[in-house]
Amino acid sequence: MRISNLFAELRLWTPRRRLIALGVAVAAYVVLSFATGAFAGVGGVPPFPAPWWAYALTLLGSGMLGLVVASYFSAPIGGEATRCDLRWPVLGLMALYLSTDLRTAEPMLTGVVRPVVALAAVVLLVWALRERLAAEHHAVADSDSDVGVVCTTCRPLFR
Repeated sequence: MRISNLFAELRLWTPRRRLIALGVAVAAYVVLSFATGAFAGVGGVPPFPAPWWAYALTLLGSGMLGLVVASYFSAPIGGEATRCDLRWPVLGLMALYLSTDLRTAEPMLTGVVRPVVALAAVVLLVWALRERLAAEHHAVADSDSDVGVVCTTCRPLFR
C-alpha cells in the first residue's frame, strides 16, 4: 500500500475511529511527556530540558500510535486485529520512550543515537499503521489472489 492510498483509507474512517485516534494520541502524548520528564520539575521547569526534536517526535509518534490503536476498532470482517499486530506498535512506543527520556542526567541512550532511535520509532509506527490498513484493504478487496490468506500463528485480539 502506498502512502497516498494510506491517506485515502484514513479519509474513509468513521467518526468513532477518528475520535479514538485523537483520544489515544492526546493520552499517549501526555503520558509520554510526564513519563520522560519533559513536563516534570519544580515550578514547571524540567530539570533537563528536552531538545526540539524530542517534542516533535513525541508528538508525531503519539499521533501515529493513536491511528494504529484506532485501526483496531470497527475493522472490516477479515481485517480484525490480532495479537501479532501489537508487537510493532509496542516496540515503537518503547523505543520512543527510551530515546526521549529526560528524567536522568545519564539516559540509557546518549548523543546522536537518541534522535536516530526516536525517528526509527516513529517510522516503525508508520509502518505498523500501513500494515494494519493494508490488511483491512485486502480483507475487503475483491481480488482473487488474496482469497484464503490467513494468519495461522496469531489469535484475534478481541474475543
